[in-house]
Amino acid sequence: MLKLRIVLILALAAFAFPRAAYGAQTEPAAEQTNSEIADESIMELESEFSILVDANTGYIIHGVNMINRAYPASMTKVMTALLLLESGHDMSTPIVHSHEAISNVMPWHSGLAYVDEHLTVEEALYAIMLASANDTSNAVAEFLGGSMENFARMMTVRAHQLGAVNTNFTNSHGLWEEEHFTTAYDIALIMREALTHEMFRDIIATQRFTLPPCKNYEDYRLIYNTHNMIFPTSQFFNPNIVGGKTGFTNNSRHTLVSLGRHGDLELISVVMYVDQRGGIFTDTATLMEYGFGQFAPRTVFTAGDFVHTVDLVQRSGEGVLVIGDVGVYADGDLVLSLPAGFDTKSITMEVHLPDRIVAPVAQDFAVGRVTLEHDGNVLAEIPLFTAAAGHQLSEHDLAELFPGGGVAGYAHYAADDDNVERANFVLNVILASAGVLVFGFVMVRFLQFSRKSRRRRSMGKYRGYRGYNGPYRSNNNYKFKFRYK
Repeated sequence: MLKLRIVLILALAAFAFPRAAYGAQTEPAAEQTNSEIADESIMELESEFSILVDANTGYIIHGVNMINRAYPASMTKVMTALLLLESGHDMSTPIVHSHEAISNVMPWHSGLAYVDEHLTVEEALYAIMLASANDTSNAVAEFLGGSMENFARMMTVRAHQLGAVNTNFTNSHGLWEEEHFTTAYDIALIMREALTHEMFRDIIATQRFTLPPCKNYEDYRLIYNTHNMIFPTSQFFNPNIVGGKTGFTNNSRHTLVSLGRHGDLELISVVMYVDQRGGIFTDTATLMEYGFGQFAPRTVFTAGDFVHTVDLVQRSGEGVLVIGDVGVYADGDLVLSLPAGFDTKSITMEVHLPDRIVAPVAQDFAVGRVTLEHDGNVLAEIPLFTAAAGHQLSEHDLAELFPGGGVAGYAHYAADDDNVERANFVLNVILASAGVLVFGFVMVRFLQFSRKSRRRRSMGKYRGYRGYNGPYRSNNNYKFKFRYK
């Protein structure tokens, strides 16, 4: 009786918590810190998993269970489209839909194409991202990976390269499989990478697309985007939403990844496991409204603090002479809209300037740039200009500046011309000599080997060669007495 009670209690616990493994927390990415996660209680959301990210910097503005395992459904197709875009195939390249690609998808599971139908790479991208065509996703997997298993492996590897290390793909379409999982944080990373492709941005912002007729279907097929928030006639329309990708399976429930834009600001939102379809749109609107309100103008570069010079050089008959330097300036401060709490000290600055400028050079001449980066992403580039003109010196001025005939004025730049060429010549001679020695050594060894081979062949004329067991073999196994025939 006691055993029966224990079994019943365990059964009730399993029923009461059916998603315990599904929502299990996974290890966050290495760069993820608690300080980056906003207070989860500031918004009322229907989604069980969500995240809001600044698309420009990657800064996490808000997150709820964002590193917990969840099922992506058709958000999977963002990775499928990304790999197709990264493959480098021409947009007119045909992709055939095999019988296996079609038959593996039930008609009610977003089947679009016919057996042996060809869609171009461009048409396939629209079919995947707008109509969520699972059969076309299968065809893309065969086209790029040869098989679904191999393509799913490619997807997982690419996800891990992007830092989405808690993701594992087993198919290209997102239909539920237990080992096909991700996190809201990982989907945001994948979406952010896909947005680096301008065509991807154009596709997700497209409301409708027309597929051409095929041999099995004589009419044009009009497909529509499933993201309701980009349609002005929809009750969920939001002018700040550019586009995204919806998803649904019984196990994953409704999911949505979106790109929002307000002025120069761009945000990525991910909402997962929402019971009602409308909830993914209202949650997205709530996240975007909150996120855009968190930005404020921040000065990330002050032109007055930037002090640089570049050597001014002049060519003469004796080489390259350093005749002075030219100041460099940046044209104005740089102010960026950044999320509240963003540490501007995390922005790195890289100065791109030549080692020297050859006179003459005009004032306000563009000579380089300053690049501001955060987490490997370029936030802005600031052009640099010459602060004054740099003029050539006359022969008289050169003689006064370099009374020793100019040789002393070569500085380290004299080596850039004559000495470097001389050093390169010496290096080439050394390498050529080494090559000759190696070649000679190989030839000598080859001739020695050939001579020994001929000697062994000639010894075959004698008895006792190669294990002759006649009376002339000595007791020493390695010594033979030979008798000429």
